[in-house]
Amino acid sequence: MAEKKKSTWGYVAVWVVLVVLTVVTWVLGTKVKLGPYSLPTSLGIAVVKTMLVAMFFMHLVEQRGTRRVVLPVSVLFLGLLLGVSLLEAMTRVRMARPDGIDEELEPKRPASTRTTPPGTGPEEPRWMGH
Repeated sequence: MAEKKKSTWGYVAVWVVLVVLTVVTWVLGTKVKLGPYSLPTSLGIAVVKTMLVAMFFMHLVEQRGTRRVVLPVSVLFLGLLLGVSLLEAMTRVRMARPDGIDEELEPKRPASTRTTPPGTGPEEPRWMGH
């Protein structure tokens, strides 16, 4: 099987697309306010850039068989990990206060352990070891 000659112009084209996507990310982050769609849009662009780098500059396009499957399976498991973690955090239930408890649930610290910013208390400023 003869090795196919690689064209430099293909790498240049992918690099230009990466530069354009980087500029688009910068414009969306600094000039255009997308509100709640800002994070999904930025992550989508980052995924596209990652796939371009992996497929062309890491030569996964040229691979056959199982080596070509590693990247999509890794992305799938990463998405599952992040998705399950976010789902768990979003559906977490705050603990309810039991009936009959009116005071704070956090224990009160004695006054001697409370700290004030330096120079605001009645005592003289203290330096290390004095």
